[in-house]
Amino acid sequence: MKTTKLNWAVTLLFMAALSVSNAQMKTENLVTAWDSMAKMVIETAKAMPEEHYMFKPTEDLRGFSDQIAHTSGANYLFASVVKLDRPDPSPVTDTKNKQEVIAQLEGSFAFIREGMEKLQQEDLSEEIEFFGSKMSRLQSILIMTSHLQREQGKSTIYTRLKDVVPGPSGGW
Repeated sequence: MKTTKLNWAVTLLFMAALSVSNAQMKTENLVTAWDSMAKMVIETAKAMPEEHYMFKPTEDLRGFSDQIAHTSGANYLFASVVKLDRPDPSPVTDTKNKQEVIAQLEGSFAFIREGMEKLQQEDLSEEIEFFGSKMSRLQSILIMTSHLQREQGKSTIYTRLKDVVPGPSGGW
């Protein structure tokens, strides 16, 4: 139920952001939203017991640790969205150790937050190239957060299948 509410919140935020001018969206609001999402994702990773970090709901899906690592890697992949360069090499490894996976996840969220904090208001309306398309930086940030929400939804399913309560969802 909480995930459904958060999905609606993300959708409403996305629609609202597209319907108002970039000048009305404040970078501080983006950082606050990012912090809320980071907490939710990290708490979900912490909630899953280590013995389930290798859990794969089906053979076609990632294991839980790989799902969390995918989220970490995506955060670094989206670095240019917040005017950062991707680290080389990537800090995300193929570890299955819960504490290491969580440390990598926390590092990836901190990395993006660092870039968001440096954004100026005019940066949000700047047109950038994002995976082959031209769009405003704000639009690309919203796409990045939408991707994160989808990945959190997947992680929630993994935890629920193991009767583990995921991290609490937060408001925007």
